[in-house]
Amino acid sequence: MLLRPNAFGVPRLGLIVPKRVFPRAVDRNRMKRVLRELFRAQQERLGSRDILIRLNSGKLSLDEVERGRVGPQ
Repeated sequence: MLLRPNAFGVPRLGLIVPKRVFPRAVDRNRMKRVLRELFRAQQERLGSRDILIRLNSGKLSLDEVERGRVGPQ
């Protein structure tokens, strides 16, 4: 995840979900929908930032993200 301040006054989100992490398009699109919804829920707290989320490994499961268990446990 990369964070950078922006001059627009609102948070912006960029998502990169590569094929090698989720080979099926339906899974990639679902992951993006879930991440966008998490972003929308926290948008007021994020301030004026650009946020880029890039998934790098298959260790992250879609079910964990949907349940809100993102990050080390």
